[in-house]
Amino acid sequence: MSALGNEACKKAINVKYIRLPDLLYDLDQARAKENYKKKLRALSRIELLIIDEFLLTPTTSEQQSDILELLELRYNTHSTIFASQFIPQGWHENLGSSAIADAILDRITANSYFIHIKGSKSMRVREFE
Repeated sequence: MSALGNEACKKAINVKYIRLPDLLYDLDQARAKENYKKKLRALSRIELLIIDEFLLTPTTSEQQSDILELLELRYNTHSTIFASQFIPQGWHENLGSSAIADAILDRITANSYFIHIKGSKSMRVREFE
């Protein structure tokens, strides 16, 4: 994902890379400081948002609402890359079976490209070999 982000930066595209746990923590902190909407607006304006470690663990209903709000603000305006160790069909398990989960997946899968990278070893393991 960093290669895509680096290429976008070379073309003067505004890029932000963030892990989903960090993104959700930042939004939670913004909510506590009463600047949640401001934080969401700032994230919605980034031209290319790269979210890594997407749905590796189950999410709470509040976190699902945060994801949906962000995706709704970005929908059809700016690009978002989701990186995950799971294929999209496995994401529903960590979102639950709510209407919010369906809405999140609908916004992600509409007008999307999927790149499945197969590998038997992680990038970090290969670096040490």
